[in-house]
Amino acid sequence: MLGIVILNYINWEDTSKCIKSIYETTKNLDYRIYLVDNDSPNPPPDEIIKLLKNKNITYIKNKKNKGYSSGNNIGIKKAIEDGCDAILISNNDVIFLEDSIYKMLEYLNSNSDVGIIGPKIYNLDGSVHVPSMCIRTGLKEKYLVRTVLRKLFRSLSKKYYCQDKNTNKPLTVHAVSGCCFMMSRKCALDITPFDENTFLYEEELIIGIQMERKGYKTVYYPNSSIIHAHGQSTKNVKAFSFICFVESEIYYCKKYLNANIIQILPLYIIRTVSYVIKTFKYKDFRKNIIK
Repeated sequence: MLGIVILNYINWEDTSKCIKSIYETTKNLDYRIYLVDNDSPNPPPDEIIKLLKNKNITYIKNKKNKGYSSGNNIGIKKAIEDGCDAILISNNDVIFLEDSIYKMLEYLNSNSDVGIIGPKIYNLDGSVHVPSMCIRTGLKEKYLVRTVLRKLFRSLSKKYYCQDKNTNKPLTVHAVSGCCFMMSRKCALDITPFDENTFLYEEELIIGIQMERKGYKTVYYPNSSIIHAHGQSTKNVKAFSFICFVESEIYYCKKYLNANIIQILPLYIIRTVSYVIKTFKYKDFRKNIIK
């Protein structure tokens, strides 16, 4: 049986679309959906309540919102307890295309050395989202690829985001997008629970390092496709999301890159300047300050 963990917070409409896309595109496959609600202040609407009557959905209501990793950990734990052979992690703003889930599972079952597989991701406008991270995110990549400096280091950026590779066939990468990926039961037992010290963001980088340490392969699999409405879950809390990103980034650098304060300080300054610039554009940013 496949366990499908979907994390919801407030945005029940997208969650409903996500679940329906699973029903419509995934046939003749034994699966159970674990819908984990991260303490949404708004109760599930009638449409969701109707969906919850389906026998293959387990609904879990968290008493507190502790973020992406914590919420998914609860669903993953339940899926493992129920004996699931593989586990799919999905954002609630993902739409699954025909047989996308089946194709990922088929590849995962046929390649025992692969622990995690991620699909091709389409944006709402039909463009293809940057697929994966081909190399480990060290301090060099943090500065030269994941800041505005990437405009000056285009070759490194292309290498980092696999843009110098043939992404029309399965590709071994360092990490795939956290919005949607599938992992084997064995891998899940080895790398979970996910590190809960980040509320939001940097999870893919951490998982990539955990996969590296445990000796599993991570594969980008373009034969499976999804649509992801990027940013839907955070569009009304942009400043909060940015602060979460900076906090998670600092934690990642300290914990997983063993970076000291001198090495991190310039990165923090870059993020602070970026925040200040955003205050001129977004009212949300003017109401908050970076901690």
